[in-house]
Amino acid sequence: MTTEIPHRIVALFTLSNDSIKTRLISPNDKNRLQRNIVNPKRGRSYPAVLIGRLGVNLEYQGTSSHVGRQLMAFIKDWFRHEDNKTGCRFIVVDAYNEEKILRYYERNGFVPLYKTDVIEKQYYDIPQDEPLKTRLLYFDLKKD
Repeated sequence: MTTEIPHRIVALFTLSNDSIKTRLISPNDKNRLQRNIVNPKRGRSYPAVLIGRLGVNLEYQGTSSHVGRQLMAFIKDWFRHEDNKTGCRFIVVDAYNEEKILRYYERNGFVPLYKTDVIEKQYYDIPQDEPLKTRLLYFDLKKD
C-alpha cells in the first residue's frame, strides 16, 4: 500500500513451501542445478519456496520506482536472512511462458530448471505439438 493513497495495493505475492526433486529433471539439468552444491550435500530433493502469485499494480509497472525489482529483492532477502523461515535453498516459480514475464524473472537472476521447452515438455508428458503454458524457473539463494 502507498502512503499517498492508503488503500491502494501496489504489489502482492504469495509463497508456499515446495521442493526441487532431482529425479524429475534430466541429468544435464540436474548437473547444472547441483553445480554450486558440495558433493556431500547433494541429494534427491532440495527445499524451496514457491512464488505462487506475484503482481504489480499496472500504475506502478515500468516506472522509476522499480516496484517489481524491489519486491523480488524483498523476497530474496527474506529467505537469505539468518532467520530463513523455511530453511530453503531455492526460490522457484512456475511462470507464465510469456516473453515479458520470463524476462522479468531472468533479470532477477532466475534460470529455467529445464534447459529447453522440449525437455520440459518431455518431463511433464506434454505433447510436443501443444504449447508449454508455463516454465519452471529457480533462483539459488546461496549464489550471489
